[in-house]
Amino acid sequence: MTTTAPTRQQILRLYRRYLSTSQSFSSYNFRTYFLRRSRDMFRSALLPASQATTSSPFSKAADITAPVVPSALVKASQPAGASPFSSSSSIAASVQHEEAPGTPEERLALFYERASKELDVLRRAAIVNRIYQGERLVVEEPRLIVGGGGSGAEASVGGGGQPV
Repeated sequence: MTTTAPTRQQILRLYRRYLSTSQSFSSYNFRTYFLRRSRDMFRSALLPASQATTSSPFSKAADITAPVVPSALVKASQPAGASPFSSSSSIAASVQHEEAPGTPEERLALFYERASKELDVLRRAAIVNRIYQGERLVVEEPRLIVGGGGSGAEASVGGGGQPV
């Protein structure tokens, strides 16, 4: 394989596109999941193994961040009919820095190619998510509660028997 490794600017551009696409999900849960997944995927694929396993401030893992690599990035090809959630392509069986064949430049070029394809899938998923968006969650739009009078703060938003 004689592919050229992507430059630092290309990798950063791809990372920013991942983050902006993840941010474009209308659903809070999908948005936060894909933001965390994108950060962890690039962290586990591009950093040295010693740094990639340290805790990420965006991950909910206690002490270590598991290598998060989408199923498309784990294997070059998957058998027809195989589930992407099967045990052979689980997160625990993801590509490690020492296990991947070839030079670091070849591994980086392969990661870039597969991550670009995965980004297209993520973009389509974000579009579908925006088409069928539901109501916004309470945690997405914090409202300022201003207390007034002797009834307490809950009376200002219709609680405590006060008319709305």
